[in-house]
Amino acid sequence: MEFTIRPLTETDKRGKAIVHYESWLETYNHLSKNNYLENLDKEQFIKQSFLHNVPTLVAIVDNEVVGFISYGKTQSSSSSDDWSEIFALYLLEEYQRHMIGYALTQRALELSYPDNVTLWVVEENENAIHFYEQIGFKVTDDKKPTYFGKTYNEIRMDYIRTEHDH
Repeated sequence: MEFTIRPLTETDKRGKAIVHYESWLETYNHLSKNNYLENLDKEQFIKQSFLHNVPTLVAIVDNEVVGFISYGKTQSSSSSDDWSEIFALYLLEEYQRHMIGYALTQRALELSYPDNVTLWVVEENENAIHFYEQIGFKVTDDKKPTYFGKTYNEIRMDYIRTEHDH
């Protein structure tokens, strides 16, 4: 499958927001409780996604946004200056397992150089954890709660730069 990775443009923002909404539903549907996802307001979610003002790369297939990754300097006050963070990586389900998520992540890691990179993933999202482990992220002991109709834990994963990354 042919795809292009490039920085988000103004004209990509609605497509990125729709991917964010649809892939959020696909990713978390099995975790959601008490109709939490069914009650999400699509337009409100898309409007919120529009407001995210961090570096973002999009994956384009046939002139359509099919995935994105948002990243930047970590917003955690406990981290030092040499850390960046992946804030979000979402890909429409039909485009998963075609190396697009890998390409988005690799490019974000390149653009974050020389920082170490961290991210948070829902503990029950085993596919995502496995995906990040294949890239070189390691699960840490850090956890924080997140809510999808009931409370789950997000776990922190870190990508630590080594000498061979230079």
